[in-house]
Amino acid sequence: MREIFSLQWELNIRTLANAGKDFEATMNDPEQRLIWIENYRKALSAELAELIREVRDHGLGTQNGKIEIVDMLHFLVSLSQIVGVKPEDTPSFSALENGASFQTCAILTFLGIDELQNSLKWKWWAKGGGFKPERAKSAILDLWNALACACSVFNLGFAELKRIYVAKNRVNFERQRRNYNEDTKTEADNLSI
Repeated sequence: MREIFSLQWELNIRTLANAGKDFEATMNDPEQRLIWIENYRKALSAELAELIREVRDHGLGTQNGKIEIVDMLHFLVSLSQIVGVKPEDTPSFSALENGASFQTCAILTFLGIDELQNSLKWKWWAKGGGFKPERAKSAILDLWNALACACSVFNLGFAELKRIYVAKNRVNFERQRRNYNEDTKTEADNLSI
């Protein structure tokens, strides 16, 4: 897991540099960290929707479903780095038998995303509030457990998860090199994974 965290850090440096930002300075700025928690939370939510759509349209265990899980992993690692969840805090992916359904895993993920949102002061009309770092960290840990649940349903062990992550990380670096954007977005480069 340490290698995945390291590779994600490097990808985030590259991605934010392409957007004219310094990732490390951004992570050290308390206000920017909150913005990026929200950015990565939204991205994780979008990946969850893509995974649900994949399962609805093609069933469980598809290669693209596994890639969607890895896409969720990218944003979960990024969120972990912001709130201080370390690689050793993540669950073991070695015991794949949890008996949960995909629906249960999806609901656990959604609830974790909602709890993360609730750790931020996002209700502009409410008094009080503010960022609650321990609540955010707890939500991230819940999301790790939900990811492990999804991996179990897809029979995606850690070795395969890591292999797909490393391959997708290379794709993402290449996308950044080519100035990847919404107009040029394609999923064709995922076919090589």
